[in-house]
Amino acid sequence: MKHLICFHLFNDYSGSPKILKMVLENFLKQHYIVDLVSSKHGVLDELLCYENLHKHSYPYRFLKNPIVMMLYYCAVQLYMFVFAFRWLFCKDIVFYINTLLPVGPALAGRIMGKRVVYHYHENAFVKGRSYKILAMAMQKLAHEIICVSCYQASFLKQKSNLSVVPNALPQEFVDRLRFIPKAAFMRKRVLMLGSLKLYKSPLEFVELAKRLPQFDFELVVNDTQENINCFVKEYKINMGKNLTIYPKQNDVTSFYNRASLVLNLTNKKQAIETFGLT
Repeated sequence: MKHLICFHLFNDYSGSPKILKMVLENFLKQHYIVDLVSSKHGVLDELLCYENLHKHSYPYRFLKNPIVMMLYYCAVQLYMFVFAFRWLFCKDIVFYINTLLPVGPALAGRIMGKRVVYHYHENAFVKGRSYKILAMAMQKLAHEIICVSCYQASFLKQKSNLSVVPNALPQEFVDRLRFIPKAAFMRKRVLMLGSLKLYKSPLEFVELAKRLPQFDFELVVNDTQENINCFVKEYKINMGKNLTIYPKQNDVTSFYNRASLVLNLTNKKQAIETFGLT
C-alpha cells in the first residue's frame, strides 16, 4: 500500500485546494494512505470521511499587515519543516507539495531523501519577488513539477521532469449544472467568483453594478462575512439593490445555474491567471 504525505498551506474554497481535493480523493479511493498537513475549515476537510486519510491541522489566516503576515508565514513554514521529520524513517513515501507556498516541508523532504513532487498552480514570474524566489526554490527541490498549463510551464527554466495536467471540474459538479440559454438571457444576472484581493477587481465589479442598474450582480467571495463587512466599510461601498455579496460557499453550482454571464476581472497588470477553475 502506497503512502502520500501532502502539504497545503491555506485550506479554503479557492481553486488550488479544490483541485487538491480531487487529486487526493482519487488516491484515497485507490486505497493509498494519505497524510494531509494543512489548515482548518476548508474544502479539504470534506475528505475526513475516508478512513485512510490522516489530517494534521494548524491555524492559519491572512492578515492585513504585510510584515506580520510574512512572519506568520515563516513561522508556519518552520512548523511544517520540523513536523515533516516525523516521517524520517518511513520508506516508499512521496512528499506532495500543493502550490509554491509550503517550501518548508519540501526542503525537509529533500534533506530526508524523500521524493518531492510539486503541484504548481501559480505563475510566479508575473507576481512579486517572493514568488519568484519560491519558484527558484521549487526548481531546486522538486523531483517532479506538475503544471496546470503549457503557458505556465513555459516560464520555468527546468524542462526535465515537468508535466502538464490541466485543471478540471469534478463530474458531480458538472452533473448539477443546468444551463438554459434563453432563460439565462432573460434573467440578466451577472456573476463573479473571487476574493477580496484588489487585483481580482471586486471594486470594479461593484462599480459595474452601480453603472448598470438594469442588471442584477452577484459576487461570491472566498472569505468570511465578517471580512466582507470590513471590506465594504473600508472602501465605503454603497450596496445597491442590484448587488449582493456572498461569503465563501461549499457549493457554487446554484450561482452558475442562475447566472446569465460570468466575469473574471483580474487586473492583468497586477496578476495573470493561470487557467484556474473560474
